[in-house]
Amino acid sequence: MATIKFGAGSFKNELWLKQKSLFKAPISVDVEFMSLGSFDWLFADATGNVVKSQPYSSGHGGWTSIHLPSLGLYGDFSIGFKNTSPGEKSIKQGEITLKD
Repeated sequence: MATIKFGAGSFKNELWLKQKSLFKAPISVDVEFMSLGSFDWLFADATGNVVKSQPYSSGHGGWTSIHLPSLGLYGDFSIGFKNTSPGEKSIKQGEITLKD
């Protein structure tokens, strides 16, 4: 399976990976947060419309993952995050796994 790595970023509201690029058949996303708190995973279709929002909350930073097929998501998507906690969220790094 192919992977796409991404680097650091921070956001107060929303952050879209690779400027809301469309990823071909993503299966999973692993991301390392440097800050604690809650956020929503965001998944948008080719037209840019958010088709799925999945909440996540953590009492600490660190790695978290999401598996798109388990959410009923198959196909091509843009991937982003929406901050749902006070302050700024910081990402250290991450990786998107694509279907072969």
